[in-house]
Amino acid sequence: MNWLLKQVHTNLAVSRTANADLFDKVGVLLLHKGQPITEGIRDLLENREVFIWERKEDENRSSNVVKAFPKDVYVKLVGSLWSIYHEAKLISQEQIEHTINLVETIIKQLRPINVYLNLNLVRLDVEQFKHHDYGTFAHSLNVAILATLTARRLRYSEKKLRHLTLGALLHDLGKLNIPKEVLNKPGTLTAKELLLMKQHPQFGADMLKNSRVLPSVLETVVKHHERWNGTGYPCGYKKDDIHLDAQIVAVTDVFEALTADRPYRKGLPPYYALEMIIAGAGKGYNPTVVKAFRESLILYPENAVVTLNTGEIGVVAAVPVQMPTRPLIRLLRDNKGRFLNKAQYVDLMQDLTRFIGRVEFNLPM
Repeated sequence: MNWLLKQVHTNLAVSRTANADLFDKVGVLLLHKGQPITEGIRDLLENREVFIWERKEDENRSSNVVKAFPKDVYVKLVGSLWSIYHEAKLISQEQIEHTINLVETIIKQLRPINVYLNLNLVRLDVEQFKHHDYGTFAHSLNVAILATLTARRLRYSEKKLRHLTLGALLHDLGKLNIPKEVLNKPGTLTAKELLLMKQHPQFGADMLKNSRVLPSVLETVVKHHERWNGTGYPCGYKKDDIHLDAQIVAVTDVFEALTADRPYRKGLPPYYALEMIIAGAGKGYNPTVVKAFRESLILYPENAVVTLNTGEIGVVAAVPVQMPTRPLIRLLRDNKGRFLNKAQYVDLMQDLTRFIGRVEFNLPM
């Protein structure tokens, strides 16, 4: 769903109140909803063009409903994935069949709606698990959800979607063969450790050699670190030499990795990670995939409550299609937590000093 400025003809009566927020043609607030109309305000507005924000359905979206991916389902999926593959060295066909059941659950959750994946919220749920490889499965599930959403945007058939989701779930299996002291090292990897880490795509493929998975799944596992311009690893493939499934997972893998906390750094804000992905279109990533990812990723659902880096709290009023990381925010509380009596708007497209630090669905009390 997109928001557009729509011109309206005003018929304002003195002593009454405005029944909607009114803006000029560039989106500057002229009169907020509920404000009393004086003679001066009426005369001023009658002599200029006045607009309201109008919601317009995006014909490419299957539904205008947005909801968070269910936390209970998410935690069960990660736990199931961990149970299937924990300490695995070779993958059996039986394990793949169990994983296909998880694929069906993911696709079912994503089918009828636009899903908002609150990465920070679900990570809080899995911090209770201390196993060194549990984070690998949480990462893999996040990548699979994001990849499935992107593939839907690219109009994948149901059959192709299942193969893509399976490959995304399995893409980092090879990390189970990386020593935990390397995988969780807080400092910079040595040249030898980095070389070992770069072998995890091939380790994953070796683990799957007895499982009879489709070639596209193997391609995703082996090539998810290859890059559009040939700068990736392990083989330096580029463009159409990289299976499209692997190209999709490459984008969602990097986004998820950038936004996640690591032993050696804190995760980046989602808006920053997305802008880095967009900057890499045509370089490290297929521009068509980046576009589909950007259009399918719901960072800030309309009407979601957000906290800005300034401490101010507001609600997402409109999300620009061309830059979904910089929505229009209607402020509800100032940086001291006080409710605002008058409507104030912050356009993050114009004010680059502010950004969204946290998003949630309910207003904090």
